[in-house]
Amino acid sequence: MGIGAVRFHSWCLVCFFSFLPPPPGPRPLRAQLIKHTHKPTHDIKPTYRASVPSDTLLGSSRSHSTNNTMDPEENYALTEALVGGGENGTSSADISMGSTDHQNITATKKCSSRIRNLPTLFFIVTPMIIFSAVLFISTALIPTTTSSSSSSKQGTSLRDSMINYLAENMMPYDAPNSLALGFSKLNHQSKVDGLSDGIVNQTVYYSIQAKNLYSWTDSIPHDVYMEYVLPYAVLTEPRTDHRPLFFDALKNILKQYERSSIVNNTQSTQDQIKDVVKLINTRLWAQMGRDSKPIVFKASQTPRIYDPLSVIAYGYSSCTGLAIMLLSALRSVGIPARMAGTPAWYGDPSKGDHSWVEVYVVSNETGKGGQWIFLEPTPGIAEGTEDTANADNLDRDPCKRWFCKANRFNGSTKVYATRYDKQAAIFFPMAWAEGDKGVMGEDRTNYYSEVCGKCK
Repeated sequence: MGIGAVRFHSWCLVCFFSFLPPPPGPRPLRAQLIKHTHKPTHDIKPTYRASVPSDTLLGSSRSHSTNNTMDPEENYALTEALVGGGENGTSSADISMGSTDHQNITATKKCSSRIRNLPTLFFIVTPMIIFSAVLFISTALIPTTTSSSSSSKQGTSLRDSMINYLAENMMPYDAPNSLALGFSKLNHQSKVDGLSDGIVNQTVYYSIQAKNLYSWTDSIPHDVYMEYVLPYAVLTEPRTDHRPLFFDALKNILKQYERSSIVNNTQSTQDQIKDVVKLINTRLWAQMGRDSKPIVFKASQTPRIYDPLSVIAYGYSSCTGLAIMLLSALRSVGIPARMAGTPAWYGDPSKGDHSWVEVYVVSNETGKGGQWIFLEPTPGIAEGTEDTANADNLDRDPCKRWFCKANRFNGSTKVYATRYDKQAAIFFPMAWAEGDKGVMGEDRTNYYSEVCGKCK
């Protein structure tokens, strides 16, 4: 029986016992006294010294001296007054019969009061005892249920907060298709045949699964996770359901990094992230390639082929499509990633543009924030002219990358990184959509001018 049923039946019992009419109690002491004093023995005539008005006790105007003798009828009337008042509402009297007799009368009155109160006390105390027992049993049974319920509520709360974040910062391109994307579930408007289960719900689901599966997600700040892991899109690329595809494809590759497999692993979180990024950048392209052919670089494909599913289907893309594919794969396993790039070398659109990936790497020092480190998708190293057998990684010297040179970052080349938060101050400029302000961004020019300005 579940805890809900236990509580329900217990409350039913409490209510049942609480509202039962009182059972016949012991015969009132008053009636007993009246029975015994109605026909007293005439040979025994006690004397009473009364301090109450004679008309109150006996209903007459006759006054009594200290040694007045009472007949049986007077004795009966006096008993009525002593027990609790006669039928006319007479009050109790203070009568003294010597020390012993006075104590007996006082004890008799107390006993009478207690006996009369027994039924009331019984039916007040009994429900309280039952309620206390039910409360104790419920408290003993609650922990396991509460733990499960608490976990469920936390999962629901996280899911709702993720969907709300995506909805609040939705790109303008997605507003007309918000219902088809899955935002209808904000109003809990579930439909049959999965019609309301758009890619948003899949993205949120696998974002939570990544947190459950990989321990490095514990070290990712919440705002960073929401901004650079959760989003289902990067730029203006077609919205496709690629998150489950990457999550499942990489699960076997990353088996050794699952929580259950790293119990005795002494590797730092930072080193784990770096190793995983290199592993994915090494194996992703062959893993997702078709007909045993790895995905390769091919220039001038944006904006035709640059969403992950199109890249997989065609087997190639230019730098933008490869960057979106790599960062989407990293996000699918809970690693924050974003696109970085320049819309125009030297500020001149005729010189071309370029895109790459930045990864958020946590610090090994407690209390110190992480940092963004950049790399290129392996098929796009040197735009396909470098040996891709040696995958790019986060520990690689920045100056080894073909574009990271001082002459390119002399102040004329602007670099930006993508954002999702609408509160961002600037927009991410896209060479194929000049003037478009639908993608939020962050200016990274100073960082690259400092890092690449040292490279010859």
